[in-house]
Amino acid sequence: MQVLVIMGKRINVTLCAICLLLGFLGSCGHEHFVRADAQIGGIKRIAVLPFENFTSDEYAGEKIRRLIITELLSKRFDVTEPGDITQFFKELKIKSVSSMKLIEIQNAGRALNAEAVMLGSVEAFGLSRGISVTYPEVTVNLRLVEVSSGNVIWSMRHTSGAPDFWTRHFGSEGLSISETAKKVVKEAVGTLL
Repeated sequence: MQVLVIMGKRINVTLCAICLLLGFLGSCGHEHFVRADAQIGGIKRIAVLPFENFTSDEYAGEKIRRLIITELLSKRFDVTEPGDITQFFKELKIKSVSSMKLIEIQNAGRALNAEAVMLGSVEAFGLSRGISVTYPEVTVNLRLVEVSSGNVIWSMRHTSGAPDFWTRHFGSEGLSISETAKKVVKEAVGTLL
């Protein structure tokens, strides 16, 4: 057992290292919020609006949106057809979701016969470079707004894609960007239920 003496106190080095590692791992991954009085289980139909894209991949927002729709459908939610949303945006001359006011989001939900509207953004979607490895990184922010009240009833920020032990130390191939994106979406939507 390795012991370090600091200011007259003996400290177990291994125990400290484990505590730091657990603290680090606990702070990685995702953060999410569920409104205490939310009845997410009662929501049957969700309109997934176009996502904002803050990445260099011009299609990242739409790629993540399609994965979200697929995952919501697999969880037995009914999802508004993306073409209907596009048509609705064209008719009302809405250029960007970020420019919409809350009342407009609620009205869009009502017009699309949805009980909730999902808004989101993609912060990272691509390859990141470490010291000796390249690895995929995907970060998404998602919000679910209840149409009737206008309340945000669920919010999620999730990141995935750091290189694992084998990739960092032996250069083995990890997940692809596509696989990483699917993993992020599955884990994020999983916190809805």
